[in-house]
Amino acid sequence: MIGALVALARTWRGWIILVVVTTQLLLPLHYYLANRDPQDERFAWRMFSPMRQTRCAVRFTVDDKPLALGAEYHEAWLELAQRGRFAVIEAIGADQCRKHPGAQVRTKVDCTYLGEPPRTWGGADLCTVPEL
Repeated sequence: MIGALVALARTWRGWIILVVVTTQLLLPLHYYLANRDPQDERFAWRMFSPMRQTRCAVRFTVDDKPLALGAEYHEAWLELAQRGRFAVIEAIGADQCRKHPGAQVRTKVDCTYLGEPPRTWGGADLCTVPEL
């Protein structure tokens, strides 16, 4: 086995093959080691995990008035937000802060998980940057 790898590494085609295979094996580790969003399960072997069954109700308000997300965002974005993808929810919040400068933009996210108690996030003004 090692002899075959050494022989493969002696050719330029072998190097390309080794780089591609190594990249394909190491790339998914990013989602296990550096992922801050537990609902982000984009790789095929994780598609059947219980996290995939997460359902969230996402509500945004601008100056305490409800915001109709369906009028401004594509259905795919809204579906990802309803799966609890926090990166998408944060992006929508940042976009609303840009569209409504000086306004209070708040979100409330109520999620239900398979086999776990429901959780709620949000409430703080998304447009305010905490001082250090």
